[in-house]
Amino acid sequence: MPPSSGELWEHYLMPQHVQVDCLLPTGVLITLPCARDDTLESIKKELWQEARRYPLFYKLMEPESYIFLAITQDAMREEFYDETRRLCDLRLFQPILKVMEPKGNRDEKMVNYEISMLIGVPVNEFNNNKELEVITFRRNILKACKDVVDQRDESGDHIRALYTYPPEIDSEVDLPQHLLDRLKTFSDETSVIICVWVVNDDNNRTKYTVKVPHMAVPSDVIAETIRRRSRFMNMSRENAERCIEEYRHMYVLKVCGCDQFLLAERPISQYRYIRECLAKESLPQLMLHTKENVYATLPETNFTWPTYMQRGIQALAEINKQQTTCIFDVDAPLRVKINCATYVNIKESCKIYVRACIYHGTEPMCEAKNTELVDSYNPRWDQWLDFLRVPDTPRSARLCLSICSESKRRNRRVHYALAWGNLQLFDFNKRHLHGRYMLHLWSMPQGMDDLLNPIGITGSNPNKECPCLEIEFDNFGHPLAYPSEDQFHQLALQAMQREEASAKEQPCETELAMLEEITEKDPLSDISEQDKILLWKFREHCLSRPKALPKLLSAVKWNDRENVAQLYLLLDRWPLIPVEVALELLDCSFTDLRVREFAVNSLDKGLGDDKLAQYLLQLVQAIKYEPYHDNPITKFLLKRSLMSQKIGNVFFWHLKSEMHQTSIRQRFGLILEAYCRGCGPYLKNLARQVEALDKLWKLSEMLKHEVNADEHQKYLHMQLQQPDYREALQNLHSPLNTAHILGELNLEDCCVKTSKKLPLWLVWSNPDTMADMGDFYYRIMFKNGDDLRQDMLTLQVIGLMDSIWKNEGLDLRLIPYGCLSTGKDVGLIEVVKNAKTITAIQSKGGALSSIQIDSSQLHKWIKEQNPDRYDHAIDVFKRSCAGYCVATFVLGIGDRHPENIMVTSEGQVFHIDFGHFLDHKKKKFGINRERVPFVLTEDFQRVIARGADKPSKHKGFKEFQELCGQAYLILRKHANLIITLFTMMLQCGIPELQSLDDIGYIRKTLAVEKVEERALEYFQNQFHSAYGDSWTTKVDWFFHNMKFKH
Repeated sequence: MPPSSGELWEHYLMPQHVQVDCLLPTGVLITLPCARDDTLESIKKELWQEARRYPLFYKLMEPESYIFLAITQDAMREEFYDETRRLCDLRLFQPILKVMEPKGNRDEKMVNYEISMLIGVPVNEFNNNKELEVITFRRNILKACKDVVDQRDESGDHIRALYTYPPEIDSEVDLPQHLLDRLKTFSDETSVIICVWVVNDDNNRTKYTVKVPHMAVPSDVIAETIRRRSRFMNMSRENAERCIEEYRHMYVLKVCGCDQFLLAERPISQYRYIRECLAKESLPQLMLHTKENVYATLPETNFTWPTYMQRGIQALAEINKQQTTCIFDVDAPLRVKINCATYVNIKESCKIYVRACIYHGTEPMCEAKNTELVDSYNPRWDQWLDFLRVPDTPRSARLCLSICSESKRRNRRVHYALAWGNLQLFDFNKRHLHGRYMLHLWSMPQGMDDLLNPIGITGSNPNKECPCLEIEFDNFGHPLAYPSEDQFHQLALQAMQREEASAKEQPCETELAMLEEITEKDPLSDISEQDKILLWKFREHCLSRPKALPKLLSAVKWNDRENVAQLYLLLDRWPLIPVEVALELLDCSFTDLRVREFAVNSLDKGLGDDKLAQYLLQLVQAIKYEPYHDNPITKFLLKRSLMSQKIGNVFFWHLKSEMHQTSIRQRFGLILEAYCRGCGPYLKNLARQVEALDKLWKLSEMLKHEVNADEHQKYLHMQLQQPDYREALQNLHSPLNTAHILGELNLEDCCVKTSKKLPLWLVWSNPDTMADMGDFYYRIMFKNGDDLRQDMLTLQVIGLMDSIWKNEGLDLRLIPYGCLSTGKDVGLIEVVKNAKTITAIQSKGGALSSIQIDSSQLHKWIKEQNPDRYDHAIDVFKRSCAGYCVATFVLGIGDRHPENIMVTSEGQVFHIDFGHFLDHKKKKFGINRERVPFVLTEDFQRVIARGADKPSKHKGFKEFQELCGQAYLILRKHANLIITLFTMMLQCGIPELQSLDDIGYIRKTLAVEKVEERALEYFQNQFHSAYGDSWTTKVDWFFHNMKFKH
């Protein structure tokens, strides 16, 4: 175990009783016997009682005048201002506490301490940072956060309530066809029936069933409820209408069983909860609350400015006063001098060299250059390398470097990179680099064969015990500055005057068809030089095709300033682009600041909270591709996070989960600090979540390493009853869904699962007064030891597919359950209720079923579970099976066996544990265990065919095949979006998603280069392969079940 990872140095959990040495300001040392769950407040009280027996007590002031200080496991001096914290939660190096008078601003130090605990980095680390970009970014981003908070809070209680209880609304106003069909089940095609509950102070309930048009807004539902109530009270129509007008806007509707409010006056059929009820053919259950009571729960935001806000202002002003030279006025090549390298460790004696190139995104701006070969033991080059011309250097250009080795293997020379590093050629203040730099390099990513890593992060590796390059740039008379917008505007006008005649030329029909074809190509398609020439020639015409922007950008010669200037002029007139296209402009290929700002502006205008939540995982990754800390995507995400606690909570965890990665730790830490300062009182809710997960991690580590397997359940229950665990793990917001409040732990249902990583199965009661109308219990699995980022990405894309199909009127009943990575190999998974694995179902059928000889058990189980709704259950199974067959095929999801495919009692089939995707299949003795494109065994075919002996001949199976084909063709229309989402994740470090080659698998399965007819034919061939070769899956499942039984 890492010695600094538990409650005390070299202890996962602190002993139940511990001797604490307390040093008083008088110099007296007192040893106190303390319990691990004692609070600092109780320790101080006990200490003062004990101190009365020691000399110099009269010199001490009141206890409130002092705080405790200690050395933590990070070797940091920590002042503890929050005295409700327990001893076991302080992460002490040794049980030694010093009593001292607080110095400085007490309130600011308390906030800094809370933020440090939340983000896992001491705020003092940022305070001590002398980089001007860091200092300036902290100041500017906090001002931006303050503007959002002020705008939100000054808009009144209603906007503040929308922040605290953000309504879950679908962006699409119109109901998809499958839901319009469901309306007929209730009444007619235009109305919906809703149960509205009124709960008195003594918890007496009254139910009113109302029928309203599905386009009615929440206040209309409230009005109809009041009308129904007035009839029970025998009110006259006149008095009833008076009551309706007086009270309809004094109330608000809340979803029974959770903290979801219908606060926005939007059609009720646009609310996600109502749509889910329609899909499940169940009546929506809502309850009335007074707005006054809801507004009373909203805490006040007390925003305070930290002292660091004054830092760096004068230094930046001094730099900006300096005389500069515009790069347009410098007629010289961009040169870099490679001086020497240190800490180059290489096992074999061989020659090394430095490779360098200027990149813009993923495109090289010139030919890569190599230094001479030198010996590796003391490498020195002192060699100048020439690249492009200084005036043509793009704003986002970066110098990409690597130390490479050359060796001989089997009579041929082999080159491979030892370490890489990247530098932005312009700093955040638009100044070109000059003088000498020490660049600490990064180790090459696993499986990467390229000699340079242009999409890697810029800047030095904080770890100084790594290869380091000393490089040098030319010094000119004055610092070189990037041109202003006016200078680019003038340059563009001059270029346009020269090209005036050709600019007016219109494309012919053939050229129009070619432009259309180029525009529709997927993001990974190669654009030929002829295509680029055509795009640039008719760039003015492309204004009428906003979606063509990514392709036009690929035609820009970024090392030609006139090209760039003309693009900027065109970009000022470019219409807003669809969200899917804007996302494409935020991946690693497009690093120009103006382009990325335009993309973010399009997102801000076109992205509702529902879609933002859907793409948030990728948008957080997009921050890594930004050249500088201060960028539009960061400001956009912070703004939206401070306008919705639901978005903010997920945003926090996506950032927090990567804080262990050295390369992004500083940037993500700075953004987290700004968010925490902006979210005000919600900081306490986040702190509760972080503390709960920290407790679970320590408990999990203890179970893995220090508790015998037969003692696991007993030890778990014993620990969960400890006061500190009860306090940390009960009555908090679920990190998976902030609308769910996790009440008290249901201990008898909590357990340690027996799988390799010993996940914790945890069950909480629902404290909502109307929990019986929603979920009585919340079940969550805590996993420690598995990288959940791949599961999270897979489930996100499955959720997106579900949304795409539903918008097309096709409900395939998928279950994209909640999954959240919260740190390195740590996270939470939502447990789907009333579900069993295929293994568990087959085991009920006896030996023949469990060893894959009897294929009827699954059908029998579904029939037993649904005696009155058999037809419905078969339809649900058929639809969900079709959805997952297509989804797993497109994503290349591997390692499918009966332990990671589950079925609910209603008949919904769904997949779990996505450890292999993009065709990275699991192997046994070097042989692929899976030889079919997706799972469609005879067990599944029998259910679809209602138990028939020859399922493939059954009418239901033909319908199933048509359903799969329909779903596949719908997904093909959205191939660009799916490819873009995976491309944006290249920097996240998922082992099976390292390069564009991995994403190429999705291009293959979606047959992006085929016409629709040929694509469907390709899919149908795969489909026939799946059920024709299902015996190979049966064999694999047989061995898996035998292993499981063993």
